[in-house]
Amino acid sequence: MTLLQLRKRTMTLAGSVMTVYLIFHMLTNLSFFSAPAFEQFYAVYNQAWIRWPVLALVLIALFIHVRAAVAIRIKNSQARRVAYKKHDKLHIPAPLVTLSIVILLLFILVHIGQTLLIDTSQVRAAMLNWFSSGWMLLFYLAGLLILAMHLLHSLVNVLQTLGISSTMYRLSISTGVVVLTAGFASVPLYIWMTA
Repeated sequence: MTLLQLRKRTMTLAGSVMTVYLIFHMLTNLSFFSAPAFEQFYAVYNQAWIRWPVLALVLIALFIHVRAAVAIRIKNSQARRVAYKKHDKLHIPAPLVTLSIVILLLFILVHIGQTLLIDTSQVRAAMLNWFSSGWMLLFYLAGLLILAMHLLHSLVNVLQTLGISSTMYRLSISTGVVVLTAGFASVPLYIWMTA
């Protein structure tokens, strides 16, 4: 196995850990619609022996994923000195892709920072406060849009790397990403519309 293959697999594994966490996080956010269930969940989840190891796992996975992605991007740019003359799909310029990844990373870090600064016994109140602001709602929805684009691109590439290119799998990935994004967006939109 080459170093590049090892980096791709490492990036995929770290990305898979974060994807599983995203699904878990989205499902727990949906409990917002039942205040007692939401409060009960976060009373357990925010205990130090659960919260800090989960956060550490997510941050380690994020670090590994970003580090591998940067190394792969540098290696690819060194290997390809001449741009492709023809692209099979819609071509998005590399600087725009890089900018979207930087914005996504900033969005994730800001979101983690927000969760670290709140009173863990007042998670629901903090969410109500955050998303009653139109600016915070726009920031969050923009981050979700970039996350959705990243997941669509990444998960399809993972399948392609594994030799799976069926249209059915792509449809499943697209459906899953849309459901995940809609799940995350539903709570802030509900708060903003009812505030």
